[in-house]
Amino acid sequence: MQKSLFHICLILLAVCSLTAQGQVTSPLGRFQVDYLRGCTPLTVNVTNISGEINDQYFYDVDTCISTSPKFDAVACTSMTATSTTTFTYSQPGTYTLVQVLTNLVPRTDTLVIEIFNAQTPQFEVLLCSNYEVQVQVNDTIYDQFSIDYGDGSPPTSNLNHTYPSVPGIYPVTLSGFYTDGPQNCADSTINVSPVNNIPTSNISQLTVDVSDPAAGVISLDYIVNNQVNYMLEISTNGSSGFSDVGIVSGNRFTVNGLNTADNFYCFRLAALDPCNNTRSYSDTICSANLLAVALDSQNQLDWTTEIINFNNFEIQKNGNPLGPPITNGGSTSFTDTLVACNVDYCYQLITNYNNGSRSLSSVICVTGISTTIPPAVQSITVSVDGPSITVDWQVPDTVNFQLNSYTLSRSINNEPFQIIANPNIIPFTDVNLRTQVNTHCYGLVYEDRCGNQSGASVTACAVLLLGDNIDNRNFVLSWSPYLGWENGVSEYQIEIMDENGALIGSPVVVSSGTTNYTDLITATRQITQYRIVAISNDVNPLISYSNIVVLDIPVQVFLPNSFTPNNDGLNDIFLAKGLFIEEFSMEIYSRWGELLFRSEDLDEGWDGVYKGSLVPDGSYVYQVTAIDPQGRAVNKSGAVNVLSKMN
Repeated sequence: MQKSLFHICLILLAVCSLTAQGQVTSPLGRFQVDYLRGCTPLTVNVTNISGEINDQYFYDVDTCISTSPKFDAVACTSMTATSTTTFTYSQPGTYTLVQVLTNLVPRTDTLVIEIFNAQTPQFEVLLCSNYEVQVQVNDTIYDQFSIDYGDGSPPTSNLNHTYPSVPGIYPVTLSGFYTDGPQNCADSTINVSPVNNIPTSNISQLTVDVSDPAAGVISLDYIVNNQVNYMLEISTNGSSGFSDVGIVSGNRFTVNGLNTADNFYCFRLAALDPCNNTRSYSDTICSANLLAVALDSQNQLDWTTEIINFNNFEIQKNGNPLGPPITNGGSTSFTDTLVACNVDYCYQLITNYNNGSRSLSSVICVTGISTTIPPAVQSITVSVDGPSITVDWQVPDTVNFQLNSYTLSRSINNEPFQIIANPNIIPFTDVNLRTQVNTHCYGLVYEDRCGNQSGASVTACAVLLLGDNIDNRNFVLSWSPYLGWENGVSEYQIEIMDENGALIGSPVVVSSGTTNYTDLITATRQITQYRIVAISNDVNPLISYSNIVVLDIPVQVFLPNSFTPNNDGLNDIFLAKGLFIEEFSMEIYSRWGELLFRSEDLDEGWDGVYKGSLVPDGSYVYQVTAIDPQGRAVNKSGAVNVLSKMN
């Protein structure tokens, strides 16, 4: 019987109609329930109003409906009706409640019960003036809400509420529920501090991210009160005629599709009062339209903007400040003269406001140009080092200079100048030269980064030193004056060195107008080396060295033409004298060629004795060989007279 009744119920199922919250009556008017919808767990109480006393109920016949997602054939076979009029639904879902009556036709009446999981309702509380707030419900789950404003007033569905004009923090609780259901779902709470005046919020930074006539981008940074709606407003080329852009959120808002190449834009934030439909405005901040043009040895910067609450302009060059801030709000241009050819420079204008906000223009880059002829090199130092000459010069004081653009020329013995190198390393060394006999002069020109060629430099000539031995009595030096220094020569120093190159005493100093010197020959030094050092007339003197001249005295041998071997202590020995003798030999011969005496000791002479006896007075032949430390030999031969009979 129960199973038969159940099948009849399935045939008669219908969707129930909704009535106002309270008791909900079934479609045939035979029973009522207190709730049709609610959150888990939901207890439903059924009231039989049919007049029949044999009422029974199926609280979830969907298990036996083959088209229902909950259909379960096994469970359906054991399903029986119950006379219990209270039932608790613990799981979310849609349930068909069926009343079965024995004596009425049709025998069944139905209602559909909907059960949901409790979910926190979404809402926000917005501040208004005069301590009023407005609740904005963003929830799409519930269709009924109750608001407790946390100040002791009863819960209400009113979205606007005014608090006492006393500062405080109030918890605003929103409860969500369903029509024809109890308030057994979730709620959420937001704390609010009512205000007399809605707080405004300034834009802390404006940045032109993209400069473009159609796709320009400006971003704005700010910190806002999250319980106030702020409308961003924009105005083109001035601070009048603002229009709405949109409600801002977070800490940054980006505006796209602007003509930032030609226009500047002003912005402000409007704090919206939703209760009174009024606005409170922030300070206005404007972008700047920056232009940069490369001119001769300078970059010209121009900008347009509107000055509001102005403090100063700051110009950034390649990310660094370009000079001190500009405090004149009427300034619209700046000339940068510290530029070099073919160098890229990127500029940005920063407008600083009195309230601490700042506006950053787009970054504009230009490449430096110049048509100015660069200055000629005024000082060149040429210095001799053996068969080479080192050429050095001072780099011109110009930002357009580039090192690898020199053209170096040379003249030998006043012949026309010839290009010899394009040096990229300073100093430059000119090699394989005849520095002992030739005069070498140099000049150069260079190009700057823009291809502008300098004028011809000063001509620089190395000092050529010459020397001569005058009768083995004096070394006479002469030299060419040094040329090539802008401030001229201060003095010359004559370095006197021994044969090993060691200085002998301090250099001899002579005036800048002196170009000769005589050095007395000394018997203690066969070889002497000389070098001229030119000193420039500068605070930090430049130095140039001449070639080295080596002068020497040949080996010296002196022999008497007679001697008196009479043992009187005067001129008793035929003895050679000399200077710079390293090796020595002497032989004495008779007129018939007989060897009478031989010695290799300079200090050992002939006493006129041969084979133990004094030779007769007369003329005898000598042959002398002397070799100096350099291996150079001097041979002397002649006759010496023996005068033993002289008193």
